[in-house]
Amino acid sequence: MSDKSDDDLFWELVEKFIEQANEACEDADPGIVSAALMNAAARFNAFVVAQSSLDKNEFAEDVEGTTNYLSGRYRDFLKEHMEDYRENYTTLIGNRELPEE
Repeated sequence: MSDKSDDDLFWELVEKFIEQANEACEDADPGIVSAALMNAAARFNAFVVAQSSLDKNEFAEDVEGTTNYLSGRYRDFLKEHMEDYRENYTTLIGNRELPEE
């Protein structure tokens, strides 16, 4: 078993997924990569919920609540990261200027 904490493993996985997404952007539009990553996360989350259910009935009963929970968590993560980019835009993206007319 690993000596890593769940928190360490979590952030390691986040970094790996971002690295793979960044590599995919070398060959694909970032919007497509973003949509694919979101779809993959949704599919995997549906699998995790289904796999952890005792049976089909329990899964069916959990769909609405779990969908609301996961949607809320995504919204929380997105708001946190959007705020980070808002506060640190120049550091993270650079100083972009509008072209002169």
